[in-house]
Parts: sequence; C-alpha cells; structure tokens
Amino acid sequence: MGRTPIPQRIRRRFDAAVDTLTAIMPPEWNIEVVGRSDTGGTIRATNTSRVTGELDVLVRDEIDPRSAVALDDPERPTFVFARWLSKRTRTVLTDSGFGYGDDTGNISLYLPTPEIYIRLDGATQDPSPKPTKGPNLRGPKAWALLRTLIEVRPTYTVSELAAAVDTDPGYVSRVLTALSEELLVTRPPRGKVQHVEWEALLRQLTTSYSLLNANETTNWIASAGPEQFLDDLGASTLEQWAVTGSFAATRVVSVTAPEIAVVFADDPELVADTLRLRPVRNGGNVVVARPYDQIVYERTTTNNNITYVSPAQAAIDCLTGPGRMPAEGETLAKWMAEKPSRWQAPALSSDVEAL
Repeated sequence: MGRTPIPQRIRRRFDAAVDTLTAIMPPEWNIEVVGRSDTGGTIRATNTSRVTGELDVLVRDEIDPRSAVALDDPERPTFVFARWLSKRTRTVLTDSGFGYGDDTGNISLYLPTPEIYIRLDGATQDPSPKPTKGPNLRGPKAWALLRTLIEVRPTYTVSELAAAVDTDPGYVSRVLTALSEELLVTRPPRGKVQHVEWEALLRQLTTSYSLLNANETTNWIASAGPEQFLDDLGASTLEQWAVTGSFAATRVVSVTAPEIAVVFADDPELVADTLRLRPVRNGGNVVVARPYDQIVYERTTTNNNITYVSPAQAAIDCLTGPGRMPAEGETLAKWMAEKPSRWQAPALSSDVEAL
C-alpha cells in the first residue's frame, strides 16, 4: 500500500514556513528540507562553520491558545507556523517550549545547534479576522470588567462580577467564555471564576485601550509645576478625582522624576478654574482626563490628601501613555508581578491595602 499523500494545504503552508525561515536566517546559512509529513516537516540548518542542526516545523492554518496548549511537548526544537498568531497564543507556545512564526512576521526561533536566536514582531491584530459572535472587548463596559478581573483575586460568580461593574450578567458570561477560550481565566461551565492570568489580561486590555484616546483629555499648564498642582489639588475641596500616570507609578516603584501630572476628574473645567490652570493645545505639565468609566475611582488609595488610582489602573495608563510612561508602566508591572498581595483586592467588596 502506498503512502497517504500529504494534503496540498499542508505542503503550501510548510513551503511558506521554509521561505520565512530562509529569509530570516543569516545569508551565509544553508536551509534545506530533509523531510515532509502530514503535519509539516523537518529542515536542516547549516552555518558557515558547517555546523548543522535540525528543526521540526509544525504547520497549522489557524491555532489559538487552547489548541496551542494541547500540543505534545516538543522533544527537540520545534517551530509552529500559522497564518497569524495572537499575542496570547505566542505566549502559550513560548511557555510550552515551542518557537513560532506567522505570515505577518511574528517570529521566535531558538536553535541550540547551530546556535541562533531570532525574535521579530509582526501584526498585533489579525489582518483577516473571521466573523465572530463573541463579545466586543473594546469600550468602557469591557475595560471596567477586565480591570476588575485583573485586580480582584477569585473566586467570584458571574452575578457578583456583573453587580460589581453594573452591567448585564449575560454580557459578563459571554466575556468570561471568550477569555476562557484564550486561557486568560479558568472557570468551569456555569461555575465561579477560579483563576485569572492577570498579567496576560492586563496586556490584552492595553491592545484596545489607551490613556489619551479612551478618555476625554485636556492639556494645561500649572505655573508652579505639577508637584505643587497636586499638593494644591489635595488641599482643595474638589471631589471625585484621582491621580494616575507617572505620579501614581512613582509611589511604588523607582523611576525617573515625573514631569506631567495626569488626573482623572469628572469636571476637568472645574479643576482648571479652581487651581488656575492655563489651557494649551499641546504639551503642558498637567493633563486632566474625563474618565472612560467610574471604575477609575474604585480601589483608590490616599496619601497626604492626594488620591491615587489603583496600581492596575496606573499600569494600564502608563503602558498606553506618551513619552516615558510606557517604560514606567513596565517597571510598575514588574513590581505588581513580584508583590501581587500588595495591590490585588481579596474580594470584590474589599479595598487594596494602603500603599
């Protein structure tokens, strides 16, 4: 009996993977196909010193986090290649010991022999997304729910989450189902949320939210500087405001001295009038933001009469903010990973401890 023919779609995708690998390798290296299979094939790489090594290539048209985690552990260097890989899928593949690549240029390749490491970034969004009936994870309702999942330790029910963010339980259930498919939350059918991959979820949130675009912001100049502005704000009788951005980050991590004060406030004009801020079209040393949702005032902390957003909100705002703020956000996120008990609330009805 003859061998079963390899499907054409597998051959084409494997050929695309070989072309991609050939393109990213040093030009003096030689890449050759040494075998094909119904899941991909194997290539041999030879460097200029004639050192050779083999790499198994596993191809898929589509692969998501759940199917990625179901792959057998690689026994030798293995490269997974697909049309497009989401950030979460790439993380799961990396954690499982796989290299990866896709048609848009997302690449992670490590070969121990001959030794080479390549990391490239491609598209962050699917260039040809398929229609989906899943919930929209953009917008205030979704961001409020995701932030709550990030900063409150499980367990909790759908109804409890819905009540906490004042939204429909059906919507919350659909979001949790979508997040479960991405391995971002662990929840049995109709059960409580048992576990949240909070750091991956935080990164997921930053792909659809940004500080300056998700909030209605205005720029101002405080003549005495941003630090004095915050002291004056804390001494004022103004209500419903909270400091975010660099000044919130520097409360818990060591970063460069902040230059711009960013404040959430429901009435930015009242803040400006009360503290005699001068409006500017661009620049300035104060940004006042009308918040995307009242969630920004949840789990705040107060120090020296100044109210600060939660570390999770500060990290999200810094990671998506301008200038040096993303670097400050990375530093804050690292601190959060090291000290989750310092900033995560033990229950939906609880506050975080004072920082």
